[in-house]
Amino acid sequence: PPPAPALRSGFMARADALHTVARTEAWSRAIRCDLQMHTLSSDGHASLEAMARRCIELGYTHIAVTDHSEGLRIAHGMDATTRAVQAAEVRALNATLAAEGHDFRILRGLEMNVDPDGRGDTDPEVLAGLDLVLGAFHSKLRLVDDQTDRYIRALRNRSVDVLAHPRGRIYNHRVGLIARWEEVFEAAAELGVALEVDAYADRQDLDVELLRLAARYEVWIAVDTDSHHPVDLDAMPLGIAALVEAGIPRERVINTLARDELVEWIVTRRARAGAHA
Repeated sequence: PPPAPALRSGFMARADALHTVARTEAWSRAIRCDLQMHTLSSDGHASLEAMARRCIELGYTHIAVTDHSEGLRIAHGMDATTRAVQAAEVRALNATLAAEGHDFRILRGLEMNVDPDGRGDTDPEVLAGLDLVLGAFHSKLRLVDDQTDRYIRALRNRSVDVLAHPRGRIYNHRVGLIARWEEVFEAAAELGVALEVDAYADRQDLDVELLRLAARYEVWIAVDTDSHHPVDLDAMPLGIAALVEAGIPRERVINTLARDELVEWIVTRRARAGAHA
């Protein structure tokens, strides 16, 4: 068959992903968490409790709730008041789940909007109090010139633990940004920032082709579903299959870390970022 047009190339069918995951059961068992999801606190369509309980059913030991930051008004980004309400919700729900005997913990995170200059839209002191910060581009995603410098600036933002859906592509809608990816991966490895595989079916970003290149570098990878409803959480096999096809080692994927190991990874990353400042 002729190659797919750019707007639809590099996407994996769910049936193919499930077949790949079925051949690599150890991979599915290795994934302990999902580190990008949205709730009614921003543009999600379900409560934090509904998301958490579905993740317990999926066998996870922890998750991060990462509603949008205040600058992304189109996604109802959280302001200081909403963040405070969510913080109380996380504490109460963690206590409830623990009392029920679940070995499960919700981490407080944020998907922070990062502008083309690498600046976030949230006070770094606020971010330092969160368990996990995703940085993501949400503007100027149709540019066709090389965006390498933009990526480097984002990776150098000391608050960013994970660069989420890096290319910003969407199936049949947006091709996504281009860059000299070897330089981007080299910088991510040097700075210790994880790059995300967004397993949401319309994103699948990073894709297998770029992940194969990333595998040549000691880059940390995150694999998340970018869920906005509990049903979206079932997209994880699309991300796992991409990691398998690309040959990404499990030990380089932060979702395979135990809770305490992930917290330690974040503390170490932030200390390293401070040393690079």
